Amino acid sequence: MRIAHALATAGLGSRRKCETFVTNGAISLNGEVVYDLGRQVDLEKDTILYRGKVLQAAPHVYYILNKPEGYVVTAQDIHAKQTVYDLLPRHLVNATRQSGTNRVRVFPVGRLDKDSSGLLLMTNDGELANRLIHPRYHVEKWYEVKLGRAWEPADRPKVLNGFHSYDGLLKLEEVRPVSKRGLMVELREGKKRQIRRVFKYHGYDVVYLNRVSFGPLKLGNLLPGRGRFLTSFEAQELRKAVSI
Repeated sequence: MRIAHALATAGLGSRRKCETFVTNGAISLNGEVVYDLGRQVDLEKDTILYRGKVLQAAPHVYYILNKPEGYVVTAQDIHAKQTVYDLLPRHLVNATRQSGTNRVRVFPVGRLDKDSSGLLLMTNDGELANRLIHPRYHVEKWYEVKLGRAWEPADRPKVLNGFHSYDGLLKLEEVRPVSKRGLMVELREGKKRQIRRVFKYHGYDVVYLNRVSFGPLKLGNLLPGRGRFLTSFEAQELRKAVSI
């Protein structure tokens, strides 16, 4: 990973702040002062010093949250009144939002927009996060969807074939009706507001969107606004799903 990303993952600060540390000459890599923001590093193999102090990668953390509607996933939005970081244990933070000692900086894996709810994975495992959202690994995600009008089965091939937009092909992997307006929907690649955009293109408004699974992880009976750490078995199964 790029050096500023590695520094942020190690808990030194936000990525922008870490970029400043690099350009100011505060970081050395394997005995050499580094100024190049494009330098690739490995926290487990390289020796990185900040003002002479050795940095070490924080232990991997895996935490799932049942995100309620009304919360934004990013901490970068300074106008947001409620972010998912407000729901996390105090030692799990985004450095742009909070700071402190003995804290681990975690990032969300994938997207859930403000009006959507459900399973959100937070971790500091960059390799796992990148693989989980990369189309090559075909990690399935299932959502409960409620439409503003009755679903027409004839539209199934249309939403599965998709359409081309400015950010590529937008389509759904699977659609399973559960009621007149209710569907279970599968995604394997998540572009911004993808489910809502696909249905909107075909004349449907999505009035409820809730992610219930992400690969082998299931939301289960986790209440809105609550979260928990993964068991070692769940973390192992998650890594196995993307061949780590």
